[in-house]
Amino acid sequence: MKISYNWLKSLIDFDLTPAELAERLTLNGQAVEELHRLGAGLDGVVVGRATAIRPHPGADRLRLVSVDYGEGRSVEVVCGAPNAAEGGTYPLALEGAVLAGGFEIKRAKIRGVESCGMLCSERELGISEDASGLMELDGALAPGTPLAAALGREDWLLLLDLGANRGDMWSHLGAAREVQAFAGTKIVYPESKPVETDPPVEKLTSVEILDTEGCPRYLARVITEVKIGPSPRWLVERLEAVGQRSINNVVDVTNFILLELGQPLHSFDLDKLGGNRIVVRKAAAGEKITTLDDVVRMLGPAMTVIADETKPVAVAGIMGDKYSEVDQNTSRVLLECAYFDPATNRRTARALGMFTEASRRFERGVDYGLMPYTVDRAARLIAEFSGGKVARGAIDVYPKKIEQNRIRLRASRIERLLDVRLEEREIFRLLESLDFRIAKAGKGVFEVTVPACRSLDVTREVDLIEELARLYGYDRIPERAKLEISPEAPGGGNYIREMQIRARLAGMGFQEAMTTSFSGSDLVEKVYGDQLYDPVRVASPLSAEEDVLRPDLFMSLQACIRRNVNRRNHDLRLFEMGEAFARKPGEKGTGEVRRLALAATGAVGPVHWAGTGGNWDFFGLKGVFEALAEALRVKGLRYERDDHPRYSPAECAAILLDGGRIGHLGLVSHETGRLLDLPEKVYYLEVDLDPLAAAAGEAKYRELFPYPGIRRDMSILVDLEIPCRELVEEIRAASPLVEEVSVFDLYQGEHVPAGKRSLALSVLFQSRERTLTDQEAEAAFAGIVNRLVKKFGVQQR
Repeated sequence: MKISYNWLKSLIDFDLTPAELAERLTLNGQAVEELHRLGAGLDGVVVGRATAIRPHPGADRLRLVSVDYGEGRSVEVVCGAPNAAEGGTYPLALEGAVLAGGFEIKRAKIRGVESCGMLCSERELGISEDASGLMELDGALAPGTPLAAALGREDWLLLLDLGANRGDMWSHLGAAREVQAFAGTKIVYPESKPVETDPPVEKLTSVEILDTEGCPRYLARVITEVKIGPSPRWLVERLEAVGQRSINNVVDVTNFILLELGQPLHSFDLDKLGGNRIVVRKAAAGEKITTLDDVVRMLGPAMTVIADETKPVAVAGIMGDKYSEVDQNTSRVLLECAYFDPATNRRTARALGMFTEASRRFERGVDYGLMPYTVDRAARLIAEFSGGKVARGAIDVYPKKIEQNRIRLRASRIERLLDVRLEEREIFRLLESLDFRIAKAGKGVFEVTVPACRSLDVTREVDLIEELARLYGYDRIPERAKLEISPEAPGGGNYIREMQIRARLAGMGFQEAMTTSFSGSDLVEKVYGDQLYDPVRVASPLSAEEDVLRPDLFMSLQACIRRNVNRRNHDLRLFEMGEAFARKPGEKGTGEVRRLALAATGAVGPVHWAGTGGNWDFFGLKGVFEALAEALRVKGLRYERDDHPRYSPAECAAILLDGGRIGHLGLVSHETGRLLDLPEKVYYLEVDLDPLAAAAGEAKYRELFPYPGIRRDMSILVDLEIPCRELVEEIRAASPLVEEVSVFDLYQGEHVPAGKRSLALSVLFQSRERTLTDQEAEAAFAGIVNRLVKKFGVQQR
């Protein structure tokens, strides 16, 4: 949320500088991410008036302009802008000014004529991208006026990082309420009551609420004899200060009120409403609306709409339709001020993919108690700026009053949680500074009434204590003498193991992905077919893309890869730990299980002058998992060929631990990749975390070999169907002197018989008691060769 320092000061008086204000707000829990001066880049730029223009003697396209900049001072500048005219008022950058981009204005000769400054376009000032000509200023401005002051840019902008629970902070009034807590002054609410004239509003329109759950309260006012035109300069400056553009004097007021008070409003052209009335109802199945952004949207029966006698004219709390909007021909305005249910609004916005300034506030909750003041203030301003007349009275349909939260607060509970004993008067002072009402309900017990603006996030005693903590000052709360931490508590019994896995994978260059547990049933059906899972359906999905719980982590991680590749980030190594819901057909419950998944694609390492490191392959990802297992001291892992439907048959393996299957890895098949719009080669691995963590062992250390070893190599022909693993296991079992076995070459092709492959293995013999002799190593090696010949029929080469 962008907050203007000057705008804030118009609501509450305080003596803090912008930097001090940012610090205090941050200490109070409202973090200020950025603070910058709007007038930065306009220092040394003033209002100038062109008094005379003559041709440049050495250039046809340039002219010499005499510029008055106040108090009898003038300069001559060289100018090539086509719109420079005598009597025109333009920004003048004087010698020494530094414009946008760091361009410094210096006295210079241009084609033999000295120029003592520069007349500027909006682009040169960093105001916009318009460079078609000089920025034209209001002729009523006095020459010599600093441009920042002339444009209303002598202001500071604070960018607040707001939590999703603090809907009250999405306005200047919300920020003023926070300032009120530490400034010692009260908010000054601007005058709101409009001058009213006949006829009564009930003669002009009516409001009916059929969907009281989606819209508990709806207020309406009517302004007649409206003349659409530009807004006054001060209003335009307020909007531009926070990045809003001016549209017209009616729409600008609704935007102004939204930013000032946090209440979204909507203005309808009353004459475009069928029956001149408003009906708040659920949308009919298949009903459509063309919204202000000129998009036809399909509505659903769970969505609240604002309708006239026959059709929807707005998606409630999100956006109006293009056919009832205020335009240059509007003369009668119906002003809507409503409270829409946050949950309903959030579901509708997600389903339609529409996230507007209004929806962001409604889904966080607006101040339903401030609505009469808000609609009055807006009607007053519209009438003032447009020459209109406000019809007598306001329609306020409020079928069932929303009760304010009342919470019991105990002084003993405050002291136990904060380790601070607050005096009764201090509790009253702190809470009342945020407009909470507090009364005594017994000794050390209080009853607190929560203001409507905080009704969604302050619902329990602990929420009140949190407010007291931040207002009292986190820095004033003492540290406890002893802090006890249960190492296994945060994530259950595997918390420590999971932290070790994260650290190890991060050390190998993998980045952790954190995704939601939801997926779309249509996509699950396409990818998994009728194979393995009975999807667990969500009772109230936020969208069609999130209507089932994911059966594994596969599609979540592939979505991360797809988004990265679409942004030209092709070299990826990702991992995720999370819940999957792998319920087999006919099973009850969710089948919830915690999984670890790894995915890699693209190059293994960055481009290097000595050559590339190659691309990821099956054995690269397998090696990462083996290194992880080794770091966890997991024993008993094996890999077997597999025929998994999502992988290429030639590069797929099952992962077994002590004989039981715990996961799989392989190259994602071409068909699956096409369904998910993935790059050509993605390698993927997924395992159950619980058995992996349970098999992890503790580190055991032993001394290095004190005696040297002897290495012997062999080259053999072996049948294709015999796994290398079995050969290695047989070699290790052949002699206690075998310390290490490695396969360093594999060959199939010319000079190798069909059905065979050539393997080269290296065996290291070593003892901890003595230095081995060549004769001992040769005898052990000969025994290994004999065992391989007898058991597997290998042939030495």
